[in-house]
Amino acid sequence: MSSARETILAAVQRGRRTLAAPAYLLPPWSGDVAAVFSTNACASGCDVREIVAATEAPEAIWALLRAAQSEPRLHIPLGSPLADLPWARAPGLSISRGPPSGIDSALSRADYAVAETGTLVFLSGPQTPSSWHFRPGREIALVERSRIFPRLEHVFSDMRPKGMPATVNLVTGPSRTADIEQTIERGAHGPRAVDIFIIG
Repeated sequence: MSSARETILAAVQRGRRTLAAPAYLLPPWSGDVAAVFSTNACASGCDVREIVAATEAPEAIWALLRAAQSEPRLHIPLGSPLADLPWARAPGLSISRGPPSGIDSALSRADYAVAETGTLVFLSGPQTPSSWHFRPGREIALVERSRIFPRLEHVFSDMRPKGMPATVNLVTGPSRTADIEQTIERGAHGPRAVDIFIIG
C-alpha cells in the first residue's frame, strides 16, 4: 500500500511545474498627483490645504479650529512624533494624549494618499492605533506630497517590499450613511469632518 502511495506522489511531483509569478504592470499616469488628490478629496467632502513644512502645522491647525469654532483641544496618539511639532506656536490650543471622543478633534499622519480617489491610507503600527481614525468627530491628517501616489496599485507596490501591516485603513472623506430615509448623515461610523494638510 505504501509503495502505491509513493508511486502516485512521485508521479504528481514529476508533473508539477513551477511558474514565476506574473509581473504586475502599474497603470500609466500623467498629471500632478497632488492637484488631482486635492480635487478628489474636496469632492468627497474633505477640506484640503497646503503648508510648506510640518512645523507650520500647529499654527495652521489652530487657525482651522478657530474658524470652525471647534473646541481648542487636539488629541495626538501617545508615542506619536507629531507631539514633537512646535505646539508653542499655537498657545491657545491644548494637546491631549488620550483617545478622542466623537466631539473631539484628533491629529494623525497619513502613510500614503491616493490621487485617483482622494483617499488617505493609514497603516497600523505602534504610533497610531487603527481605531484612532474612527473615534474623533474631526480628523486632521498630515500627508507628505511625496507620499501621494496616483492609484491604490502604486501604494501597494510601494508597500510590498517593506512587508504588509496588520491593518490598512482607507479613508475617503467624512463618514456618512443614507440608511435612514435616504438622508445623508455624517459621522455614522467615523469623523463628521476630515481636514487634510499637504506638506511640501
